[in-house]
Amino acid sequence: MALQTARQMFSVDSVDFTETRMFLLGSVQAVLTAILFGLIFFLVAATRIVTLEPAPESAILSILLGVVPAVVFGAGLPYLVQRREYFNRLNNSVPARAVITSVTLGTYVGLFFYHPATSLIYAVVYLLSRIVILVGIYGGSRIKARLA
Repeated sequence: MALQTARQMFSVDSVDFTETRMFLLGSVQAVLTAILFGLIFFLVAATRIVTLEPAPESAILSILLGVVPAVVFGAGLPYLVQRREYFNRLNNSVPARAVITSVTLGTYVGLFFYHPATSLIYAVVYLLSRIVILVGIYGGSRIKARLA
């Protein structure tokens, strides 16, 4: 019974981040992703599989490896889901959401094995870009409604 109620609460026909409910769900998802990043960091760091040595050969490459996929996954996907009907329908598919989440977290773990600092850059930029795009879409729609 509780599982069915939770499904009804989180199920949507269409994603529209201009609605308060979807904005809040997107924000909760960002918080949960931050928690997952922290748990993964703790688990991998606790096993001592990865060390901070040696430093990456190129600091610029390390930064780009963290920033580019973070912006694509953090801000690019919500933007496409909001603006393109195909991505909106695809986002309603449980397998597609599982793949997107796996790729997001897998990229984080892969970057952690490249260098932990790069994975931290990825996590911070991912979360910041996700928050900025959600606030931008939601706030922009509110400003637009007030001006109209």
